[in-house]
Amino acid sequence: MVQAKYSVMKYFTRLLWGGLFLLLFSTCEKEEEASISRITQGTFFCECFGECLSVAIVTERAFEFSTYQTCSATSLRQRDCAEPLVVGEFQQLSSLVDWDAFREMEEVIGCPDCADGGGQWIEISRGGEVHRVEYEFGDPPTELAELVEELSQRVVGLVNAGC
Repeated sequence: MVQAKYSVMKYFTRLLWGGLFLLLFSTCEKEEEASISRITQGTFFCECFGECLSVAIVTERAFEFSTYQTCSATSLRQRDCAEPLVVGEFQQLSSLVDWDAFREMEEVIGCPDCADGGGQWIEISRGGEVHRVEYEFGDPPTELAELVEELSQRVVGLVNAGC
């Protein structure tokens, strides 16, 4: 009887260790496979009337752009437009981001919107993680400058097209 108990315990111990081993390695693979699912860029001027907040959301399927009457996304929406992305465009934008470097950046850089100088942000979603970096309007961190320029050009294109 003691031998049977020992066999059952040995079996469950091995099963437990095997399960933990598989869980550990499956988590590692998910981390490596995770890709950026959404990029959001925004600008805000909280001492204004008109279009005080603008938000551009980029996913694999579309580029959406909205502006709001005040500095809050719950205020009256002024503009709202979108355009589909061509296959590969989102990956091209995503490739401009070093996720590890971005994730390590401070959440607030400088003094966004101090003395109504305006502020901007980039927010990136990847594998269930979301990180946002705010900075002074027109002064993106070097690591984000190329991405900010690409997104800003797309916004200008939408506005010039009648959005």
